[in-house]
Amino acid sequence: MKTIGWTLANTALCAALALTAVGSAVAPAAAQAQIGLGPRLWCFVSPNDMPGDPNFGRCASFYPGSRSYRADLEVRGLPAGSYTYVWSSESAGTLPCSTQSCTRTYRGDAPVSDLISVTYTNLATGESDTLADTVQINGPI
Repeated sequence: MKTIGWTLANTALCAALALTAVGSAVAPAAAQAQIGLGPRLWCFVSPNDMPGDPNFGRCASFYPGSRSYRADLEVRGLPAGSYTYVWSSESAGTLPCSTQSCTRTYRGDAPVSDLISVTYTNLATGESDTLADTVQINGPI
């Protein structure tokens, strides 16, 4: 005759095996969702006292005493194809950039918080999307 303890142990073992099977089936999908496999806006502000992340850069700088700061921005991770780009800044409006990269220069005498966005359009499909990031210089995050 089977005891309650044996039944509970068997149930726990079956549940653990089922979770393991589900986990291994889900793992490939999770791996595909890792950083770097989709379109993203890379940004780096210099000068900077910290290194940038290879996937997203570092869109903030608290480096003291600089007379000016430069934000380098780039659309990364797009599938192969031809695209148009329209860049804009919350503080400056439409920017004079028309490629996958854009650069903004800021004065160093005041804190900056500037939302930069880029709308890219695939010329073959007509599909478009917008990416954005906020440049933060010597101010609150």
